[in-house]
Amino acid sequence: MTSELLTLGLQPAVHTHDVRDGRVVRHPRSYFLDFLVDGVSFSNLAHVDRNLVTALNRSVWADISGAVETLLGRRPAPYLDAGRIPLLVCGSCGELECGAVTAALHVGATEVTWSDFRWDQGNISGPEPIDSLCAPLRFDRVQYGAELADVGLRVADLPDDEPLFSRPPHRGRRLRWPWQRSEDDRRP
Repeated sequence: MTSELLTLGLQPAVHTHDVRDGRVVRHPRSYFLDFLVDGVSFSNLAHVDRNLVTALNRSVWADISGAVETLLGRRPAPYLDAGRIPLLVCGSCGELECGAVTAALHVGATEVTWSDFRWDQGNISGPEPIDSLCAPLRFDRVQYGAELADVGLRVADLPDDEPLFSRPPHRGRRLRWPWQRSEDDRRP
């Protein structure tokens, strides 16, 4: 990357992963806004082939404002060292223990910088540097803030995620143990 300021973009994306539901393998979809750095997906820049998405995800829609506040440097990221933010998290559960790409965030008067990129697994193991991202990414602060301004509305417009596990349809009867008799069994 050069020393000039980059532009941050957000693009709707979908992530599909495998889930075992009994003997059936399902492929639920998760909808999120992907980071674009000068038009290139951040996960491509990081050369990440893992099951990762941004925290701007439809499945965590209730906490989108918190994720935006973290990206703007106004709120610390839970479970990370001060000044670090999660950029890509687990696409299945969003937890750090599964692995996440994190960065040091610096918000200056005219620019926002992501630097010191690491592969972090919470308390499981120490963070490891990401070799493919050695240079800091510097964004124009005004453009960065404007791109994140309407994230809540943009995520709300994404399709609903599919549930991780299918639920059997409710048939109007309550479940009973084999030794419990139903009302139908008691009738003459």
